[in-house]
Amino acid sequence: MRVERLRAPGSDLQDDLQRARRSFFLDGKDPGDLVPAVIARSWRRCADVPLPERGPQPDPMSGAELRGRREAQARLRRNARAELESLAESLATIDAIVLLADTQGLILDAAGSGSFMTKAQRVALMPGIVWSESDRGTNAIGTALIEAAPITVRGAQHYVAEHRILGCTAVPLRAPDQRLIGVLDVSAEPRHIHAQTIGMLRMAAQWVEHRWALDVPEPGIEVLRFARDPALLGTHREALLWVRDGVIVGANAGALRELGCGWAPMQGSLLDERFQGIPAVGGAVGILRPRDATGRTEFVAEWTRAPAARGRVRTAVSAPGVVDVVPAAAAQIADDELVPDPQRDRLLEHAARVVDAGMAVLIEGETGTGKELFARALHARSRRRRGPLVAVNCAGLPEGLIEAELFGYEAGAFTGARRRGQAGRVREADGGTLFLDEIGDMPLPLQARLLRVLQDRSVQPLGGRPQAVDFALVCATHRPLAALVAEGRFRADLYYRLQHFLVTLPALRTHPERDRRVDAWITRMLQMQGVHLHPAARDALLRHAWPGNWRQLTTTLRTACAIAGPGGTITREDLPADIRADGADGADRPDPAGAASPPAADATAPRPTPAGDGITDLRSVADAAIAAALASCNGNVSRAARTLGLHRSTLHRHLARGGSSQIP
Repeated sequence: MRVERLRAPGSDLQDDLQRARRSFFLDGKDPGDLVPAVIARSWRRCADVPLPERGPQPDPMSGAELRGRREAQARLRRNARAELESLAESLATIDAIVLLADTQGLILDAAGSGSFMTKAQRVALMPGIVWSESDRGTNAIGTALIEAAPITVRGAQHYVAEHRILGCTAVPLRAPDQRLIGVLDVSAEPRHIHAQTIGMLRMAAQWVEHRWALDVPEPGIEVLRFARDPALLGTHREALLWVRDGVIVGANAGALRELGCGWAPMQGSLLDERFQGIPAVGGAVGILRPRDATGRTEFVAEWTRAPAARGRVRTAVSAPGVVDVVPAAAAQIADDELVPDPQRDRLLEHAARVVDAGMAVLIEGETGTGKELFARALHARSRRRRGPLVAVNCAGLPEGLIEAELFGYEAGAFTGARRRGQAGRVREADGGTLFLDEIGDMPLPLQARLLRVLQDRSVQPLGGRPQAVDFALVCATHRPLAALVAEGRFRADLYYRLQHFLVTLPALRTHPERDRRVDAWITRMLQMQGVHLHPAARDALLRHAWPGNWRQLTTTLRTACAIAGPGGTITREDLPADIRADGADGADRPDPAGAASPPAADATAPRPTPAGDGITDLRSVADAAIAAALASCNGNVSRAARTLGLHRSTLHRHLARGGSSQIP
């Protein structure tokens, strides 16, 4: 009689797992059915990176960088915080920790058992570390992001051997428009990750998604909530639809489940074509009936006016001289940087209405006329002012990198790519405004890709899958796009898509109130800097034609203020040579008041334009202004760039080209 050797529960699975590891890591064979299919797929991806089975533990990012990444995910953290702490408290008996990560796999927050948190830190499972699959191998956070589905990874199912002390289960979090917004994870000893733990995690994730759906950053979106049972209204089990101007722009998992369809056929459909008996916005609870439903399907429904998002908005580290991601607080002061102009203010008001209606705005004008400032002011007045303003200088991006910078890429997409990939500027602008400066310099192949993004409202990073994006588009150029279209150097279909509303900013020399506006700006700059101006210097400034427009005027004044110092007086000798020549008929006379003098009585009369104004003079003005700024800053390029209102990389490029021969 044969006696069978008894096995401990689960031992067969453990034996299969050990055979799978030996087969895969030692023999180079596919694990086959010895591990779940999702684990096998992940191991194969990790082997392709390649990522070693064992590796050194990474150092967490600096406190300042982690704070920046947390601020960028303020909305996610705000809506997940309560569930993070509540779930950690519920799992206290099993020594577990609850983690919140962003869409790059960066752990933002952790809560739970102090003893297990110490254990997890030995394998760098803590805030400030990226747990993407390409960085840390098969793990619940990173693999859930790749698979876009809940996943559990126990013990030796982790790709990296040191991680076998962990049992992890994670749920990707989705916005109503179905884009991923983060990951919620529970980690503990492998034996503690069981069905009850997974169920509690998924319920917590539903609450996070529910709060996110109600925390809408745009006042133009209304939320329709409905359920078969009135008792479910206000809970995480209710169905939610995002609606803008009668169009469905978002749906939570509850809505898709109740309506029995996926997101693709619902996206962009009209609400009144799908339902009848829609309650009035702001009205009482009503009965909602799908038009294509069979039987007596009906829901209790009501509208919820979503509150505007609180807190700070996304920021991001930008490539030098190329991209700037501006938080809302900074964008809201853009109006203060503009020279007062009623005509421009009317254009700004009209442009804001166009942007809020979902159409693009194109700004044309010479260099220095204030196109970027206009774009910042436009963002600050739009409904997307609480979102980021992502500014991209298309002329400053190297042609070989512009596609990756704009549209992003996944890890390993090409040789030299960052290990963690890159989101791309288009995705960084999601929920805010994308400002494409010098759009006329964008290469033709990239124009085609941009057109596709505008048509599909989604972007596909290199090596990745399409991802939905929602942003307002503002473009600017100093080149005549219509002429470029006629020459075949700019796509006609993209041009007509961009110029829904055309803003033309006039050159300073052609403005009908040129002298009055220049004088007002001079006075304002002096007051801001606490500096006085000699009458002869003022006369020279008013006479100059300013071929570089407002930028040239502003940088000249900043440089002169730096030379004069706080409380000092700017004389004609403090100005660049070409501007001094314009005021040569005036002499420096003592100013008894020691303050900025008003313009002469004939200041509003037309001023003669010097015959030498042109490219040569503009270069000499730039050289003189840069030389003066560097001198006043003791050669410190960064400080000089701030004084001139330039990015330091712009100043470095100017110096590299041999500019500013007067630099000491």
